[in-house]
Amino acid sequence: MSDPLRPADTRSPLTQGGAAPEPARAREGSPLLTGVLTGLLLAALWTLLVYFVHQPVSLAGWGVGGLIGIALAKAAPAPRRELGTLAALLTVGTVVLAKVLILAFALRPIVTDEFVRNRTATTLLYVMDMRRHRTFSPPLQAALDEQERRHADTTRTLLGVESVFELSGRVFAEARARDSQATRSERERLVETYSDSIFAREGFLPMLGRLFGFWDAVWLLFGVSSAWKLAQSGPG
Repeated sequence: MSDPLRPADTRSPLTQGGAAPEPARAREGSPLLTGVLTGLLLAALWTLLVYFVHQPVSLAGWGVGGLIGIALAKAAPAPRRELGTLAALLTVGTVVLAKVLILAFALRPIVTDEFVRNRTATTLLYVMDMRRHRTFSPPLQAALDEQERRHADTTRTLLGVESVFELSGRVFAEARARDSQATRSERERLVETYSDSIFAREGFLPMLGRLFGFWDAVWLLFGVSSAWKLAQSGPG
């Protein structure tokens, strides 16, 4: 029989039997989820920035680390040392992901735009393309074919050297004229044709490795350090 004078136990059933830490445990995954989402967003923003400015923006690696560290510190219920390690790993992963996205989606348009705006480069590409497809004017194409047939003999004489220079001038003149008459879309298609062959020949992983230069490594180290320190600072 209960004592009517004894105050009733007002504790919630959820707090009896040692179940109080359950809400805290439920929040254990939030720093990781927050860090992953922050890293994905930052990688996408870095790719867009590179696309618009046509520069690698290596300094962004430091900013990525700082923002990931702050995001984890805000999401964690209390400061913990392991958050620093998590932030550092997420920073490295975000930088690598950003470089992959830049190579996959931004580098080709950047190369195409830079070449199209450089008329000397497009003229040289037209020289290559017209030689490959033999699309010079009939008289010049016939002279080039004759030069190839007699190359071993004519290049040994002064007359042969003069002929080579004369033909080279005509080749560049016709290529320059073709370039001047071409529309921007035609130049873009020409550049993309040759840039795609270069990308295919080089391979994805070797080109990805070339995107990591000295300054990328320096700013990544700063980013990892910042992420490690800031993630352990706790919410505030």
